[in-house]
Amino acid sequence: MKTKGTVNVLILIFLLLAALVVSALVAHLTANVEWLKWLTWGESVGLDTITLDLSIITLSFSFRMQVNALQILCIGLALFINKKFF
Repeated sequence: MKTKGTVNVLILIFLLLAALVVSALVAHLTANVEWLKWLTWGESVGLDTITLDLSIITLSFSFRMQVNALQILCIGLALFINKKFF
């Protein structure tokens, strides 16, 4: 049996993932619209490649994430909806 807290966490995860998908779709659709171009402005954040060489095996790690203005707005809206209704 799931508790109310578990259900709320699952709803929050769903809302955040939906916000990211919707923002990526809207950003792609509005990329060529001049007065909505500010929604696609963003930066790339992350770590460059880190290599661990152990002679037998070499491991490389990298993390990069593209964040734009619309994603921030949609994530904020998802957090607001979660707090207000769930």
